[in-house]
Amino acid sequence: MKSQPLRKEKNCLNCGTEVPERYCTHCGQENTVPHETFTHLVKHFVADIFHYDSQFLTTLKYLLFRPGFLSREYMAGKRVRYVNPIKLYVFISFVFFFGLFTLQHGNEKESGEFVTERPLAQVNNGDNVKTGIETLDQALSDSSPTSIKKNMNRYHTVEEFDAAQRQLPDSARLHGAEKSVYRRIIGVRQKYGEDSKKAIIEMFNHNVPKLMFVLLPLFALFMTWMYRKQKKWLYADHAIFAIHLHSFSFIIGLTGLLLEFIFHNDIFMTIGWWIIFIYLVLALWNNYRQSFRKSLLKGIVLSIAYGMSTGIVFLIYILLMFMIFL
Repeated sequence: MKSQPLRKEKNCLNCGTEVPERYCTHCGQENTVPHETFTHLVKHFVADIFHYDSQFLTTLKYLLFRPGFLSREYMAGKRVRYVNPIKLYVFISFVFFFGLFTLQHGNEKESGEFVTERPLAQVNNGDNVKTGIETLDQALSDSSPTSIKKNMNRYHTVEEFDAAQRQLPDSARLHGAEKSVYRRIIGVRQKYGEDSKKAIIEMFNHNVPKLMFVLLPLFALFMTWMYRKQKKWLYADHAIFAIHLHSFSFIIGLTGLLLEFIFHNDIFMTIGWWIIFIYLVLALWNNYRQSFRKSLLKGIVLSIAYGMSTGIVFLIYILLMFMIFL
């Protein structure tokens, strides 16, 4: 593509620095005439699109078929050929969650029921989510010797609950955080009626992308501890590895959900989990250059620690939703 002609003036139009040749040494802007022809704009646009496509396809190829390669390239300073890891993660996670919610909506239309629990539970170890909500709801309703706790379902409004509390002696009343939780649950039921559980799970689903920004650094922290004896690796290096791993996991997760949606068979997500685990072990082996046996052991430990932490983070989030939902 023919380049835009250079300006005769040597001052950069962007920052004012003197430009000795074509590009500003301070900000990098090209010192060309500001009025471009329409043909040049079109050519520039097409060139940028194909350049990005080429970069993205190259990145995607190595991400999918060479575990750990992109992380190693990035740590070695070879970055121009590939999409920036953070941009890659943002794009892939957006596609994943958009696809996830689209499939959930499709399931709702197909069955005529609310079914958002299942897909999210499969992808993000969220079986604890549905179970946690049901367990907490049951425990809050049945686990106390006081009549308020045993018969909480009879109170349709917060006002009724407060009035019943005032009629009890102080020793039988609920206090502090415990009282706040019960008031929140009744408030949710008051606001959403029979759809209260649906509202809570839907709110949870739409906040999972935010939770991933907690879980991803946590995974990198686990890796920092795991490779603490190798001083050359910094936390940022492990974070890059975690970003690539999560990007791959989103691709596999979305593929599994799509196949499950088409064929109505849970086996695809099970296969997907095994693919992600095998990918993790191979990525550790290729990137950190330890023996396969050590990489396998660390992969198992990382998977267990991350799975447990994911369940804990999600459970805390569920509890917080009950506390601040209104």
